[in-house]
Amino acid sequence: VVAGGRAGPDLALGLMLTIRSLQHDDIAAVLRLNAQAVPAVFRLDHSEISRLMEISRLHLAAARPDGTLAGYALAFSWEQSYDGEEFRALQSSIASSFVYVDQIAIEERSRGTGIGRMLYEELALRARRVGASTLCCEVNTEPPNPSSLSFHRRMGFTIVGEINTRDGRTVALLRREV
Repeated sequence: VVAGGRAGPDLALGLMLTIRSLQHDDIAAVLRLNAQAVPAVFRLDHSEISRLMEISRLHLAAARPDGTLAGYALAFSWEQSYDGEEFRALQSSIASSFVYVDQIAIEERSRGTGIGRMLYEELALRARRVGASTLCCEVNTEPPNPSSLSFHRRMGFTIVGEINTRDGRTVALLRREV
């Protein structure tokens, strides 16, 4: 996978990937991957992903040589005017600068191949570039998402809180220093 210029394989498919900034041309692919990942991630529509792309330039794509996406990440820095309730909860509880990872979704056939880890590594690099000392995210605990919680623990995230969201989910708030 290429992240900031480094390359490696998508082990599930034996293909090279590039970790790059998400582009407007990627919206249809993001919506497809997002729909496959629900309920682990919040369902997006064209209007919402377009709005989110206008707020932040930290969003990433894991792209194959032919341009198809194997995964994506949506992320926001602490000072941006993002209105997600989990982001707002972290803003009110973390005094230091951070990058919030709102969603990471990997296509089913490529899960477990290291793409999520590489997206997080690139997000950590970009967080440091914008002056952030922490990566934050949330993981559903209701409906439960034990594989995501386990992945985040392996990546060094710790739980710093929990909230009940307006849409009926319970989420663990996580953070990790970069």
